[in-house]
Amino acid sequence: MKYTKELVIGITAVATIICFVWGYNFLKGKNVFTKKRDYYAFYEHVHGLQVGQPVTINGFKIGQVTEINFSKSNYGPLLVGFHISKPIDFSKDTKVEIYDMDIMGAKGLQLKPGVLKMYASPGDTLIGDIQISLTEQVTKQFVPIKDGTERLINVLDSTLRSITILTEKASHLIDVNHESITSATGNIDTLSQTFNAQRKHFEDIVNNIKSFSEELVESEIDQTILQVDETMSSLDLVLKDVNSGNGSLGKFIKDGDFYMEMNESISQLELLLKDMRENPKRYVHFSLFGRKGSESSKDSIK
Repeated sequence: MKYTKELVIGITAVATIICFVWGYNFLKGKNVFTKKRDYYAFYEHVHGLQVGQPVTINGFKIGQVTEINFSKSNYGPLLVGFHISKPIDFSKDTKVEIYDMDIMGAKGLQLKPGVLKMYASPGDTLIGDIQISLTEQVTKQFVPIKDGTERLINVLDSTLRSITILTEKASHLIDVNHESITSATGNIDTLSQTFNAQRKHFEDIVNNIKSFSEELVESEIDQTILQVDETMSSLDLVLKDVNSGNGSLGKFIKDGDFYMEMNESISQLELLLKDMRENPKRYVHFSLFGRKGSESSKDSIK
């Protein structure tokens, strides 16, 4: 069979176009020979997500982003479409999360399976979610540090101002009282010199006091302790006699009859003193002329 030149050129052109399309899609991660399942999710903001970015689950690539469009004409939430090329099933409550793929901020989609038993079907709209970016996390961590640093700077600034004011006041006080400070410093120097000159004398006084204390401890304390022991022994004997009823004090405390007799004697003595105050003439004879008067009176009586 003989082929014409035009037919060969046509077949070659078609094959070239097919290879070009396949190669282009292959370089973008698309496989035109694999059955695709398309899914969708809504987002208020895609944070730089682009078509062709991978879709992963647990870090394993299972598809890629196919389209990003407004759900309405030129405004409203964004509709992100993606296809799954791997034979993987996931539940209807699976979240489709936009996340940072690297430290440079490149975005991708990752699936976070839910807990429902019902599986999503191709064409379903899943739950869209956005992971906090690394930049936002750093910013949130940095804000408290920034606020604390600002407060610390304010405190340090206030402290430095207070130190500056105190320094100025101290300088002014030194300037005003310069002569007094100089005089006080001279007195301190003189006192220091006097102390150094009398240091040997002070050391002798301290040594004498130390020696006196040692002698006092060695001699008088033992003797004093013996005297205290003897006094306590004597006091103990006296208390034993009192408790046993010996002696006047013991009888007074222990003997009831003795107590009654003493009480009766005291009562009689009180009556006698009372009668002496009321009738002193019974007990005292007083005469202006002494004995002669008394003798003449006796003669006259006779």
